[in-house]
Amino acid sequence: MAGLLAGQYFRSHDPIIIEKQPLLPNNHTALLRFRSEAVSDLTGIRFKEVNVQKLINYKEAHHESGNIFLNNLYSQKVTGGVYSRSLMNIKDSTRYIAPDTFVSRVATGLSIWYSMDAEKHIHHQMRDSNEPMISTMPLATLAEILGWELKQDLQTREIWTFTFDLEMDIDVYQTCYYPNPSLPLYRLSITGDRVIAEFCMNPNCHSEWDGRTITNIMHFLEIDFGIHASDCLFDNPELKHQKHGKIVPGDRDEIHEFIGWASREYNIYSLGRWGTHRQILMDDVVDDLKVIDNLIESKGYRR
Repeated sequence: MAGLLAGQYFRSHDPIIIEKQPLLPNNHTALLRFRSEAVSDLTGIRFKEVNVQKLINYKEAHHESGNIFLNNLYSQKVTGGVYSRSLMNIKDSTRYIAPDTFVSRVATGLSIWYSMDAEKHIHHQMRDSNEPMISTMPLATLAEILGWELKQDLQTREIWTFTFDLEMDIDVYQTCYYPNPSLPLYRLSITGDRVIAEFCMNPNCHSEWDGRTITNIMHFLEIDFGIHASDCLFDNPELKHQKHGKIVPGDRDEIHEFIGWASREYNIYSLGRWGTHRQILMDDVVDDLKVIDNLIESKGYRR
């Protein structure tokens, strides 16, 4: 996604996007939710404005506001460390939902090279090219290719998501957080008519969830969302594993130092969650693109 947005932003420069995947992923079933209309404005694709409501369930007691105790439990559950998380602010919020065809529409007209050896192109950049390059690869991978020895181990945490569609008259955007460390589920959301359950471990490998994932999710839909399991039919159930689901924050000073060095020495500009190793939304990518654009312009390049 970061590469596609970079392609849109620098479209007049006719950029080439290097993609390791063999083809454009099928994201028709993915929910893309944004905090602002920045991505919509950049791409010219209209989003749906929705109101998102949030709740916290700790040991089956409801909390309508976050606090230090719940935040720190939740953070340790999803990252292994204590950091400020979105659970601290669970006031109703406005979000913008992209259409199902968003990814394919953004990719239309862009030059995307699939199944490419990114390392080969980076080495070519180091030897022969003065043209700017935008890297969305993991920051540690780029550092290794460029010969920069990081003093820290940039870590991620794996997650599992279980999704299905509710076959009922429903159109809400609601989320519940689960800080309880004994529960594999850490977040449950309804987005329109789709249910998205997020886990910090494979629910099929948990003694109380194995073989009962749907039943357990229906339990929480009932006690937290007021949706009775007996009234529900569901369709398109799917369990997915994301090896690098959550970013564990690292030493920002060293990360900034490396990103600045790569841009000065090789005209390589890091972009996106993995490129900058920070937990961001796609709205932030648009802001980062503006920063990169200013840096490129300051070196005398013109789009």
